[in-house]
Amino acid sequence: MMSDPRNPLPLQTSESVRGTDRSTQPASGSQAIESLVMTKITSYLRPVTGFGLSLAICALGGCASPGDAVGSDSRSRETAATIEMHPFQVDDGFMAPRSGRDPDTLPPAIDFAPGAVTFVGTAVAEIIDSRRFDPPVAKRPPYKGRQIRPAKMLPKHSRDKTLPRTPPNDLRAGGLNGTSRIEPEAAFPGITQSPWRPPDPSIAVGVGHVVETVNMEIAWYRKDGTPEFQQRLDSSGDPGFLESVGAGGFTFDPKCFYDSYVDRYVMIALEVYGDDREAWITMAVSDDGDPNGLWFKYRMWALVASGEREYWVDFPGFGFDDRGWYVTGNLFALAGGDGPGFLGSIVRSIDKTGPLAGEPVVWNDRVVNGASYQVAHAPDAGDEVCFVRSSGQTRLEIARIDEPFGPDPWTTDDVAVPEFSSGGTAVTPIGPGLWVVDARIWQAYRRQDRLVASHAIKSSGSEDVVARWYEVDLGGTPVLEMSGEIRLGDGEYTIFPSIAINGNGAIGMIYGRTSLVNHPSIEIAGRIPEDAAGTMSVGREAVAGQTSPNDGTDLQRWGDYFDCTVDPTDDLTFWAVGEIQTEAGWQTEIFSFRVGVPADFNRDGRVDGQDLGILLLEFGGPGIADLNGDGIVTGVDLGLFLADW
Repeated sequence: MMSDPRNPLPLQTSESVRGTDRSTQPASGSQAIESLVMTKITSYLRPVTGFGLSLAICALGGCASPGDAVGSDSRSRETAATIEMHPFQVDDGFMAPRSGRDPDTLPPAIDFAPGAVTFVGTAVAEIIDSRRFDPPVAKRPPYKGRQIRPAKMLPKHSRDKTLPRTPPNDLRAGGLNGTSRIEPEAAFPGITQSPWRPPDPSIAVGVGHVVETVNMEIAWYRKDGTPEFQQRLDSSGDPGFLESVGAGGFTFDPKCFYDSYVDRYVMIALEVYGDDREAWITMAVSDDGDPNGLWFKYRMWALVASGEREYWVDFPGFGFDDRGWYVTGNLFALAGGDGPGFLGSIVRSIDKTGPLAGEPVVWNDRVVNGASYQVAHAPDAGDEVCFVRSSGQTRLEIARIDEPFGPDPWTTDDVAVPEFSSGGTAVTPIGPGLWVVDARIWQAYRRQDRLVASHAIKSSGSEDVVARWYEVDLGGTPVLEMSGEIRLGDGEYTIFPSIAINGNGAIGMIYGRTSLVNHPSIEIAGRIPEDAAGTMSVGREAVAGQTSPNDGTDLQRWGDYFDCTVDPTDDLTFWAVGEIQTEAGWQTEIFSFRVGVPADFNRDGRVDGQDLGILLLEFGGPGIADLNGDGIVTGVDLGLFLADW
């Protein structure tokens, strides 16, 4: 059965809960009980019917895929009535935009001479009122024209992505524990197909709203899925959300988060104009916890010089702690000059004090060795941000800055993990398959001394790409606490995992799933601290894809990343965004869910006497304590309850 993309969490359980139907877990009596419990939980799903919003999406610029040709819709389906022009299309080709800025007004490149540690920069704010956009929601149906990757608009770039050979070890990743931990809540469609592929969705969740970014567009919704705003980021908008600060041509790789310390939404996007030798990190900050209203927008210079070469920023990481906001990015060379084509990574520490009041922003920069650092979210007071990357076949690197706005050095620790290699490709029922990039870390999240991170890899001699997650103990020298994989059987691929950890220590994760017989879908999984080390619950399908991308012979871009975060209002609920393919093209989907046990009736994160009281009050009648789903609370439900106590 295929899920309706407008109702992505269907009430049926037989095929919507793929974690049960398609897993390789052996059947058992306990699983039969769990199936009954899941039937009851599923009956309480509350899908919210929304409608698709078209946002222009950018791809992961720093990943040069095999076969980087311009894609197009199937010619058999094209008609004069359906073909749309891409914003960068000129006749049958595409032309990168020019900045249009007077070169004499540009700052000099940020010079990182040998021995330089930090650079201090500043930018002033442009204040824009989102309530003055007319209409606030720019309604766009799924785009029907030719699509391209934003990387086609970037300077040519590449780097050696070979994972260094690091010392072997006998560590092994865990698997699935056969239990159910997912309680789905709100679900609604996000952004639909735009001129860009893939979507690269990012999500920020505050007190009353959900903000989504994709390449060249931004939208926000109430938590019930009601759309309140949607606009292009660049000058193809009317106007573009970032256009007033100079981002009039080309933005890509946007990311966003909600900073619970200061009750603000923050987003960034990158800009690069190779012919004009310009690179920028553009940022927007809401003036309070409601995205409707004033935003302070900053265009921060990001052209780096080292020796005789200049470098631009690609593939940003974006995170926060109570001290500041942090951006990382890979540094690729512009044409001309002598020096390496890849310099390393920029680490930008942004002082949030100025942007909170619309005052000038000040930042510090470092250039460090290594590529594709992911920046952790650190929402607990006193926790300092961490930077994570895959640094070898058996290693993660955890980096930190003790004083982000001073000259303190960048320090790193190696963490031994089970061996892995880069994934590369995943299969689909039709089409050439999906390119799943490399073994870079896709997301990291810190809660006190626990750091969780995730990526997609190959391991154990299998050619199947699988989602892997880690928990690292930061109490002293970082050390691996546990790791696990979403490995579902031969020919099943789990890709682009995104992970978060809530205030109770539960872990939530979203990932894609695909095979030769099932179109790419979105699944969610989780674990609680009491679960066996290294194990994750059986995944729950959030929404099924209707088809697979199939417009050419080249591997298709997908993702390139999903996103997961925690709702600050209760510090329990997870929110996530991912991608499926419909007959009209790609579409993003937004979900919220809880991770826990079915017997936690009052949903406070514990199974205790209060939950027993609810069961006793409902005994002999219907209610939420009807764990086996037979319509009445009986002794059978009491037995199931006691098993979860």
